[in-house]
Amino acid sequence: MTSIKLIGFDLDDCLFDSTGLSEGARIMGIDAMIDLGLDIDRDVAITLIHEIVNEYGSNSSQHYNYFIRRLNELDILSISLNKQFMYIAAAVMAYHKEKIDSIALYDDVEPCLKKLNKIGIKSVIISDGLPIKQYEKILRLKIDKLVDSIVISDEIGIRKPNPKLFSYYLKKFDVKGAETIYVGDNIHKDIVPAKKNNIHSVFIHRGGKYDTFNTGLKITDDLKPDYEINNLNEIFPIIEKINK
Repeated sequence: MTSIKLIGFDLDDCLFDSTGLSEGARIMGIDAMIDLGLDIDRDVAITLIHEIVNEYGSNSSQHYNYFIRRLNELDILSISLNKQFMYIAAAVMAYHKEKIDSIALYDDVEPCLKKLNKIGIKSVIISDGLPIKQYEKILRLKIDKLVDSIVISDEIGIRKPNPKLFSYYLKKFDVKGAETIYVGDNIHKDIVPAKKNNIHSVFIHRGGKYDTFNTGLKITDDLKPDYEINNLNEIFPIIEKINK
C-alpha cells in the first residue's frame, strides 16, 4: 500500500501572494515618484510600468530605470539627470518597504504545515531563484521552522523544469515518487517535472501570474496535474485517497 511520506511546496504564489505583493510594491514606487514631484498622471504611469514589466519580465531590477528613460525618450517629460536618480531612488525605497511590510503567508499555510507535522508527514519547500532572495522571503514569512527542509534550485545548480531537481529531493529524503506529493502554481515548472518523477502532482489556484485561470493555458494530457485545489486544506483528502 502506498503511503505519503513527503509533501513538497513551491514558494512564490503557492505559500504567499508573490504576484500581488510585487504588483502593489511597484505601484507604491510610482506613488513615491509622484509624491516627490514627478509630473505624470498616475494611471498613465501605472500603465507604463505594467508595459515595462511585461517587456523585461517581472524579475528585472531595472523597471524604474527603464520607466524614467522611457519618459525622457518619448518626449513626454524632460527630466534632469539628478532628478532621474532621485525619482528612481524614491521608487526603489518605496518598493522594498512595501515588500517588507506586506509580505504574509496565505491563511491556510501555517495550519496545513502544522497538521502535516502532527500526522508525521515531512514537508519541504522547493523553489527556484537566488538563495539570498528566497531565504529572505522564507525568514520574513517565519516559515523556516514550519518545514523540515528547504531546497533552492541555485544552491545545487539545477533549475525547474529540469526533473533532476525533483529527483534530487526524492534521493535526499529517501522516498519514492509514489510516496510524495508536490504542490505548485506553475504547470510547466511544477507539474510537468513532478509527473516525470512519478510524484503526485497538485496544481493550486492562487490567482497568480501562472494560474491557468489567468493564462488561459490549454491543459493537454501531458500537462494535466493529478489534482487541482484552491486551498491547502484540500491536500488532506488527497492524502487519504492516495493512502487507500
